[in-house]
Amino acid sequence: MLTQAVGAAIEWVVAALAGRAAPESIPARLAPRLTVRGDLAAFFAANQRFAAFREHGAEIVNVEPRGPWAARASVRTGPQLWELDIAVEQDPPHRIRSFQPRPVTADGFDWELLAPGLREHDRVESELPGPLSGRIHQRLLSAVDAGCAVGLAAALSVDGHVVHREYLGVSDLRDRRPLDRESVFQVGSVTKTVTALAVLRLVEQRVVDLDAPVRAYLPAGPILIPAAPGDPEPTVAQLLLHRAGLTKTIGRQRPRDGDRLSAAVPQLPLAWAPGERPEYSNIGFQLLGELVRTVSGESFADFGTREVLEPFGLSRAGLAGPDGSTRAPATVTGHRVAAGRVEPAPAPAPQFPGSGGMTATAQDLVTLAGHFTDATDPLIRTALALTTPAGGAVRFAPGIALLDRAHGTALWRGGATSGFTAEVLAALDGSATVVLLASKSPPDGVKALAAELADELLRR
Repeated sequence: MLTQAVGAAIEWVVAALAGRAAPESIPARLAPRLTVRGDLAAFFAANQRFAAFREHGAEIVNVEPRGPWAARASVRTGPQLWELDIAVEQDPPHRIRSFQPRPVTADGFDWELLAPGLREHDRVESELPGPLSGRIHQRLLSAVDAGCAVGLAAALSVDGHVVHREYLGVSDLRDRRPLDRESVFQVGSVTKTVTALAVLRLVEQRVVDLDAPVRAYLPAGPILIPAAPGDPEPTVAQLLLHRAGLTKTIGRQRPRDGDRLSAAVPQLPLAWAPGERPEYSNIGFQLLGELVRTVSGESFADFGTREVLEPFGLSRAGLAGPDGSTRAPATVTGHRVAAGRVEPAPAPAPQFPGSGGMTATAQDLVTLAGHFTDATDPLIRTALALTTPAGGAVRFAPGIALLDRAHGTALWRGGATSGFTAEVLAALDGSATVVLLASKSPPDGVKALAAELADELLRR
């Protein structure tokens, strides 16, 4: 059922994109995490990506609730159909915490026509009892169909041993190559786990101090501008724990290949005082990638490969170099999905390797999760010991989140980038781990699916 708060939020965003929202209404309707990013009045009034809203007006065609505080709307602007995902804060006045409009392609594949031909390529390898294996398979098939996922690789482990693998769909729609254990996906923000471990390696080598200001390791910038006079400088530890006072993104400003972040963003205003609040930040990990590059004197990819990927046994994983190249290029094509239509996605931007430039197989991510559940490596123990409350039953740790669930504490790390979604969920005692890699975006439903499958394993 659509709540009044979500319905009102959809109507306001559509009106704002069409240029009909008063500028003074923006602070009252949008959460601070959005308003601190810049002049949103100018964004709504002049962004060329959404010119069709202003030129043709907008009609809300359909709204699909996604729980009590989120929904997906279909919106028509002249001949163009859009999908609009929106979420509001649970507490009154229910300000808008996120909104994402995306056009529905007219040239993509119709999922209803495409899906039957993909199922002949599916493969299941399972050591689980037949009824449990069957339930997991049916749940994965339902998710693939609901999400219009061209390809999905799943790996489920129990007590450190992989007991169930599935490869559903294909690597690419042109040649219809089946997925397999060697299929390499883009994994988006799962990269942050490797970035965090690379920083902790520098701490272990005594060339970085967690309590030192970030500025000490980034002499070329960006210059971090305090939110208010007298605010302390953010530390390396605060960057690792998303408490440095930074927002999530820096919009569409990107350095050219090989350039430092400061070339595109010489100054970076903080939105809050460091330590004041947790706020998930891609920018923070972009800065940490720059820190690794500056302190090590190597590319982020070279240092991260030698000091993290290789010693931790991520044999098929790769990190993006300054030019976007990697030792392990993705062998799977990503796809964008909107309103039941599927099209190949543009390649993810390579310029920010510290926050999202990694590729990996499902087995690589099972291996990575296993190091955290074993917790025998000193670097892993340091990461698990450095935590901060992030709201509800969630704590941030360097590069991961810890979730206090009914069955105990779990590690979670998700990743979403252009055309790809990754989810890693592992009980910290090692009793159950779920890795899902899908060649589709947006990522809706994949995190919940991972939790369902983990619970299936724990109830076995």
